Amino acid sequence: MIDARYFREQLARDVQAMGDRAVVELRLLGGHVHRVRSVVDVSDGHVTVERFQTRTEEGSWEGDGWREQVMGAPAKDTERVIVPFESILDVILSPGRAAAGSRIGFG
Repeated sequence: MIDARYFREQLARDVQAMGDRAVVELRLLGGHVHRVRSVVDVSDGHVTVERFQTRTEEGSWEGDGWREQVMGAPAKDTERVIVPFESILDVILSPGRAAAGSRIGFG
């Protein structure tokens, strides 16, 4: 099981082994995937991550419309989510590709 120890101790080593452009995704039991920008906090029962917003099949950011209407400002590219450990199916690490500009991942 993925637990606090993994996020506190092992994730950084896994990312380092993958390279500084590593892409980290949390796949949940319900099928949803969070593409992680950073780990904000780790507790005994959950991890708080800053994630990149997901895109819809049409390519637009999920939820843009309501955020702008409710909050009165454009949606941000990232948001924080609290994920209970028991809902995490696995952690997917993949090498990011070298590209200019903003990049996804750690490092």
